[in-house]
Amino acid sequence: MQDLIEKLQLLDVPRREAEVYLALLQKNEFTAPEIAEITSVSRTKTYEILQNLVKKGLAGQSYKNGIKVFNSISPDIVMKNISTEYDRKKFVADKLQEELMKLKAAQAGTSDSLDYIEILTEREQIRERWLTIQNSTKKELLLFSKSPYSFSLEENLDYEKALLQRNVDFKCIYEYCDIKSEKERDLFITTLEKYEEIGEEIKIVDNLTMKLCVSDSTITMLALNDRVSLKPSITSMFVNHPSYAVSLRMVFFTFWSNGLTLGEFKNNVSRYIQL
Repeated sequence: MQDLIEKLQLLDVPRREAEVYLALLQKNEFTAPEIAEITSVSRTKTYEILQNLVKKGLAGQSYKNGIKVFNSISPDIVMKNISTEYDRKKFVADKLQEELMKLKAAQAGTSDSLDYIEILTEREQIRERWLTIQNSTKKELLLFSKSPYSFSLEENLDYEKALLQRNVDFKCIYEYCDIKSEKERDLFITTLEKYEEIGEEIKIVDNLTMKLCVSDSTITMLALNDRVSLKPSITSMFVNHPSYAVSLRMVFFTFWSNGLTLGEFKNNVSRYIQL
């Protein structure tokens, strides 16, 4: 059993979630207290872990005689979903590697600094740069909206109105994986409705692999998770390089083609966000 847990961990399934998933495989359905009895997970933590497994597609939930019960999703489906997610991340990584190597080759043999690349770590600096990008965009702005934010979604609404009044084509992809309550879900939908009302084009996905902004196929803002903690980071890289921006624009539209419209999301919200 420990060997299986360790293998699932290699696929980015946390240890306690792996343990609970393996326990679910032992029979058709369990209640949360039953899972707590046969695993090392405390009863108070079991509900949270089971909900995480449901959101990640490793478990299902239903009601039986008024009691919530959980079941495992078939391992072949789980492995297929994990493989799909890794394929998507590999696509992003391959594109990044290709363009970063182009950037490196462009400066080979010269003593010029890479003055078209800038790293910012302070929240206030990033806020100012984000406003500058919005104010200077003339034709198209593409965005992956992912926490942590330098501006709250509500706070940025007025700034975006000015952008859209200049007839800028603004497309944004939002993720819903961090929504943990009905209040957060309702605020998420209400806020996106406001953005859509002022002219923003919206798609919604479960999870975004990074924070991304591409302005006029020239300027790129990029923020990845910390590779040690795997937690989202506000540290951002700004690149003023058309070739790099064009490649990341292709990445954006790959996600865009697989996203849900706001209407599709609202019509099936209980399927996508299971609280």
